[in-house]
Amino acid sequence: MSVNNKLNILLIEDNPGDANLTQIHMRESSVKHELFHKETFFDGVDLIKNGDIDLTLLDLSLPDSTGFKTLSSFLEKFPLMPVIVLTGINNEIVGNQAVKAGAQDFLVKGQFDGKLLGRSIRYSLQRFKTQVKLEETAKNLAISEKRFVEAQEMAHFGNWEMDIVSNEMKWTDEIYRIFGFHPNSISPTLSDYLNYVHMEDKTAVEDFFETATKDGKLHQIEHRIVVDGRTIKYVSSQAKVFYEEMNGKILLVGAIQDITERKVSEQLIIEKNLSRKTSMIKEEALADMSFHIRTPLSSIINLLFLLDNTEASSQQKEYVDGLKTSVDDLSIMVNNMLNFSLLVSDTIEVKTKEFHFRNFLQGFNKVIQIKADKKSVSLNFNINNSIPEKLVADHDKITQILYNLIDNALKNSKELSDMDISVDGASATGEGPMQISFRILCKGSSINKVQIKELMEAEKLLEEYSEDPEEQYKPLLGMAIALKLTKSLKGSIKIECPEGKDTVYNISIPVEAKKKQSLPTGEKPEAPLKILLVEDHFLNQIATKKVLIAWSDYVTVDIAENGLIGVQKFREHGYDMILMDIQMPVMNGMDASVKIRETSDTPIIALTANSSKQEEDRCQEIGINEYLAKPFKPEELYDKIMNLLVSVTQT
Repeated sequence: MSVNNKLNILLIEDNPGDANLTQIHMRESSVKHELFHKETFFDGVDLIKNGDIDLTLLDLSLPDSTGFKTLSSFLEKFPLMPVIVLTGINNEIVGNQAVKAGAQDFLVKGQFDGKLLGRSIRYSLQRFKTQVKLEETAKNLAISEKRFVEAQEMAHFGNWEMDIVSNEMKWTDEIYRIFGFHPNSISPTLSDYLNYVHMEDKTAVEDFFETATKDGKLHQIEHRIVVDGRTIKYVSSQAKVFYEEMNGKILLVGAIQDITERKVSEQLIIEKNLSRKTSMIKEEALADMSFHIRTPLSSIINLLFLLDNTEASSQQKEYVDGLKTSVDDLSIMVNNMLNFSLLVSDTIEVKTKEFHFRNFLQGFNKVIQIKADKKSVSLNFNINNSIPEKLVADHDKITQILYNLIDNALKNSKELSDMDISVDGASATGEGPMQISFRILCKGSSINKVQIKELMEAEKLLEEYSEDPEEQYKPLLGMAIALKLTKSLKGSIKIECPEGKDTVYNISIPVEAKKKQSLPTGEKPEAPLKILLVEDHFLNQIATKKVLIAWSDYVTVDIAENGLIGVQKFREHGYDMILMDIQMPVMNGMDASVKIRETSDTPIIALTANSSKQEEDRCQEIGINEYLAKPFKPEELYDKIMNLLVSVTQT
């Protein structure tokens, strides 16, 4: 692409009338471009070799090349060049065949205008990028598949799939070897599998397949098979229903591993499996709890924002401030509870975003001040003024780290009198990577080296944490969370007790500094802004709509109760922006966004109560512009909207 962000487009067309008409349509399209025209295939090829062309409009009937030979020659010479075929009125079939052969799209001469041409160009460029990405992915998959097969053989591990209608199965090579066959020597079915199961285990295995087929959950079983009529092997099998969208088939997908050599201690293996299943149940329960807590909490935050912006007495304002602080405290504790599963997980998602550092500290100060007052502890904050106003980091995790450390110190020290919290750190250029350091000085609270070691090894000690934890482990829960989260942010924690008098916690966390103008904070729409809010939770509908209307007189909001109604309303009325809840009945936010993206580039902001990196990546893949996790503060939503409005205006 040229440096002025214009597309360099080549038109290869020998008919002057068609060429002139196409040039007119290009000027009518919304595509920023510079158009080059050549009348022969040879001249077009020569220009591409010596120029910087982003896309080619190719007529198949040229003086020096005709028919599919024109397209095949072009694709052979320029496999990394997106091409749109121009075909005659009676050659639409040829156009479809051209797309199958490798063209990105086709247009019938005389049947397209500037708008359709612009849409075709944008579609072709996006489709070409996707194809290139898929081809690269396919190459990587081929390499990975080869390595995977080798790994399966070494680990005596194989995977299978079964059509639940016909019970026909497909095995990988290692499964054939586990059952004593040469690879692909038979066409296995579920009956073949069951024929090799040990008689005493057959009923349990039959129930395993039946249950896994019915409820769609992941199931696991360990059982015996008899190979060659005499050799007993122990295998671990697992299965889960999978819907294959491409052909509409419902498959049972699973894996088998030969664990014969590991069956040294049956009791240990049973305990390990039970522990694994318990952890899975806990994680599923916490995920469900997360959704049902975060959704109403989001409504409470929005309603408090509205209440704070209404006329009220000074006493009522004081009550509202107390409620806001309590909600902040509750949000932190909810995150602590929901992230407790992190103690048994090796993977923690880091979600960075831009935030106002001083506003963040002020809010945190109010929350922790309540706990300090209850303990009659004087709390003092000292912030270095050189710290940039805006940072990029996972501020939710930073909040949890500080909260748990301070809460742990307040709970477990009877002698604590004062707590000084110093915040330092600066970027040499005012932006870019930097380290934020927090120094928490607990005056009158002293701990010895053994206690420091115990705190720093809290994660290790909590490996023994059970449903009924011993009393001595309870003070370590907050410290374990703080340590784990700090490690996930690539930071560090150090505990000291100089001269055995006061305890000092030093926390260092890498962040990214941003210039002040990076967020349009405080700005409001300067023109009418019509928003569609797609949200099924009644209280969230009311609160979010009022928050948006209170923001600016230019804002109007329509509500859709689910994704299907949202798509219908969008098609009937059109909107400047869409706020899309992800989890809804009838049609979820993902599917609704896909439908809208078929015809429109209208900005979409996803609102979710069960956020994850996988969900955020999926939103980005289907064309959702921004992603906001509940509960969020109204200012965060305003910033997202203004960022998108600025982005749309610039394009």
